[in-house]
Amino acid sequence: MTPIKVLIGRQGDGCAYELHPESKARIAKAFPLVKQAPSVFLGYETKAEFEAAHGPHWKQVAIMLSGLTWNQLRKLGGVEIYDPTDHRVVRRLEAA
Repeated sequence: MTPIKVLIGRQGDGCAYELHPESKARIAKAFPLVKQAPSVFLGYETKAEFEAAHGPHWKQVAIMLSGLTWNQLRKLGGVEIYDPTDHRVVRRLEAA
């Protein structure tokens, strides 16, 4: 199963996170009554600390964006943190 994809939008003072449109649609189909957040922003002091500062919070970011519990996200295939600018997966969060 394809993971739920969380997109990173880097800014000068932090990152805005949002669900990939296909992931949003997949969640809405599986859980039609859930309320999804359009975006979540986490700041940082320097870009060099991005992954160290944000990495521990990515599960919570996915939970806030999706409106689902971590167990529900795991059942949908886990979560992938994706940087569309660099076209790379930054981190995969376990599915099982």
